[in-house]
Amino acid sequence: MYPTVYLALLSALKSRNSVPRYCASMLDGDFAKAYCVVDDVADQSERVQLQARGQSNHELTALADVSVIAGDLEAAENHYRRAQKLIWKDDDQLRVQSCRNTAWISLFRARPAVAQRSFARVSAEPGAQVEQRIEALIGMALAHHQLAQQQAADGALSRAAELADEHEEPRFRLVVDLLAQEFDVRLKVRASRALDDHAFWQSSLASVSLAAGSRVPLAPASAVAVRPALLSLHQELLHTMERLGSGECGTPASVIAARISRAAPNPDFEFHAMLEMALAAFAGGQDDLGAEMMSALSKFDGRVHRNVDYFYSMAKVATRRGEHAQALKFYCQYTAEALRCLRSDAAPTRAAGTARTHGSTLVSDEVSARLPAKYRRAYRYIIENIDREDLTTREVAAEMNVTMRTIQLVFKRALGITPCGLIRSLRLEGIRRDLLDENGPAASIYDTANRWGLKSRSTLAKGYRKHFNESPSQTIVSCTR
Repeated sequence: MYPTVYLALLSALKSRNSVPRYCASMLDGDFAKAYCVVDDVADQSERVQLQARGQSNHELTALADVSVIAGDLEAAENHYRRAQKLIWKDDDQLRVQSCRNTAWISLFRARPAVAQRSFARVSAEPGAQVEQRIEALIGMALAHHQLAQQQAADGALSRAAELADEHEEPRFRLVVDLLAQEFDVRLKVRASRALDDHAFWQSSLASVSLAAGSRVPLAPASAVAVRPALLSLHQELLHTMERLGSGECGTPASVIAARISRAAPNPDFEFHAMLEMALAAFAGGQDDLGAEMMSALSKFDGRVHRNVDYFYSMAKVATRRGEHAQALKFYCQYTAEALRCLRSDAAPTRAAGTARTHGSTLVSDEVSARLPAKYRRAYRYIIENIDREDLTTREVAAEMNVTMRTIQLVFKRALGITPCGLIRSLRLEGIRRDLLDENGPAASIYDTANRWGLKSRSTLAKGYRKHFNESPSQTIVSCTR
């Protein structure tokens, strides 16, 4: 699954009031026109006075979104940084947008675990607006599904549907319904007996039946809205995929490839759409058609294919041709990629020993990904020294050989929080994690806080309640119920 359509639909709907022409172009699937519209508007509005910078932020974010869709991730990251710079004084919105932007970039870079954690932060952020929560929950569903965590994906999508049902814009719910339909089709394909050796899906979803009909269906939308052309086009592709998976489609591979190519906004989308069709053909017992579609992917050989379905399908084709050495090579790549996906989502284990091991438990890729590359070393320094009571922003700045003001501005603009605030947040989250750890030592609250470098009882009490809306003792009580 490639998230292009969902980013396009959500970006358009969120811009329906601020940049209506962009919204209309995106919903029509005319991405080139959408880019031109928002590029002109953003270039003009970025020069306006400070009071209008919120509007400029929306336009630059839209410009970044359509850049992502076009496949230019480097330009998108630059536009996102410019957009965030315009709202750096609004801590709540800066944190939300920083996580949101990082999440989408991570999805497009095949880092679903990072994307899932980033979207989760948005959905849990008190300052997030309803539309931002809907988008975050849809993003979480996409990421969970890519990690073969279908129960979690269905749960996130169900929460998104609840919020969308109460929203004034009914088309948000249409996006939810589209993703639910895509889940059904993809799971039906992967439940095929012809793909029962696709270990990544079969083993990872052992606790959940892959048969789409056995899952609790999402209730259809109650509101009526005009379906955007982009949404209808994607539904047609899903219908073709479903027919292939059922062995009913007699459409030649060249025709399917031409349809996808005409609708593809970037090469990655075309690659993933063709791959999905090939996998559906294999599921439907149409091995010749599947092999022909995989052969059509040869023009993408220069691209990095970090995709378990790609390696699995290539191994299947090689086996069918009797090319056993090639088949073994692809199966090895398939196994390595499957393990990478599963490990990237594994919860960090708490190592026994001194507090110095906290650094390994605090490695949080979504935080690192939101920082400029140069300053990720500063974040690493913080987590490696988080147990030290005397750790300060000044020390971190000295380690980076920059001024305190510089590192404060960098962290504030990238994360919506200063290094001092990040240190405090990491310590409190570590304390809470230890208090909730049933397998950990039954130490007192203050001994636990001391291990995380927090010595002041009053600071602990005030900071913990403010951060989690409960006291440490209430956390322990709730854990033992």
